[in-house]
Amino acid sequence: VLFRSNMTMNPPFITIIGAVQEGTIQKLNSILPTVCSTVVSDKTRFAFERKEHPPHWVGTLPTSFANEEVGQSTLVLALLDALEAEGGWKLKGSNAMNHDFDKVTYKYFFVKTM
Repeated sequence: VLFRSNMTMNPPFITIIGAVQEGTIQKLNSILPTVCSTVVSDKTRFAFERKEHPPHWVGTLPTSFANEEVGQSTLVLALLDALEAEGGWKLKGSNAMNHDFDKVTYKYFFVKTM
């Protein structure tokens, strides 16, 4: 089973492709808004939206910022913690690409043995 996550920062835009459990998505929905560098307010709303073609999850935090020193690392760590809690996922590859001064995309590839 394969799983891929794309995380483009500033503002955080996250795509998850693969057979991740609904409980993992719910955990990420509650944690991700709290780990950005910006202050969380009542207006901070986040929920992954399921898309069908191809099947994947998409979420964005349009009013948030994740700085290089802490914010981006804690977003990635939140994803890794959620996958570890689900169990069985192994990181097989990663990639990062700078778009400009503030925008960067991280890609993570995981496999799960049956």
